[in-house]
Amino acid sequence: MSESGLDRDPRFRLATDRDLPAILPLARSTVPGFVDELWSRLAGNGETAEEFGRRAQHAFIEVGQTIVADAADKISAMLISYPMASSPNPHVPGMDDMLRPLMTLFQKAQGTWYLHGIATVPDFEGQGLASGLMHVAEDLGRSAGKSRISLLVIDTNLSAIRFYDRRGYATTATAPVVKKGWQTTAKDLLLMEKPLG
Repeated sequence: MSESGLDRDPRFRLATDRDLPAILPLARSTVPGFVDELWSRLAGNGETAEEFGRRAQHAFIEVGQTIVADAADKISAMLISYPMASSPNPHVPGMDDMLRPLMTLFQKAQGTWYLHGIATVPDFEGQGLASGLMHVAEDLGRSAGKSRISLLVIDTNLSAIRFYDRRGYATTATAPVVKKGWQTTAKDLLLMEKPLG
């Protein structure tokens, strides 16, 4: 990943594996309950949800797709973003049912810069970290030659929807959530997009 989007704010840097202990709870907090349920369903034979989560987050770090914010000598926020495939396949054999609505929406977001996850440690909320990381993601998308940036959010996460709406994102498609073991009142996943002028 190009570091051009990191030039904007010295608080942000590419993550390393040393950051994994701080990143795992932030990753879980992006969609509480959903992430843990999905990790447990995707874990391999003899692998715990925690081990799968660590493996998945390591993969994002290894290819430079995770950015963290440092504050008070600890990780205070994180962002994972990357280019969406030009033709994501929504019908992968053996796909877990919880992923099907995501893949349906990914199909509609093909070719965009995708914001996979953004989260702030509660003690550091209100300090502009999330807004700064959104700027970084948008800069990275422009640097990669993308004309749009996209993200998914559940319909019950009203504060996040308002946050994205204020930044110029609009809902372009929805898909019903598949709950399985996930205890939630959410009904729909929303695909929100923004042009990158």
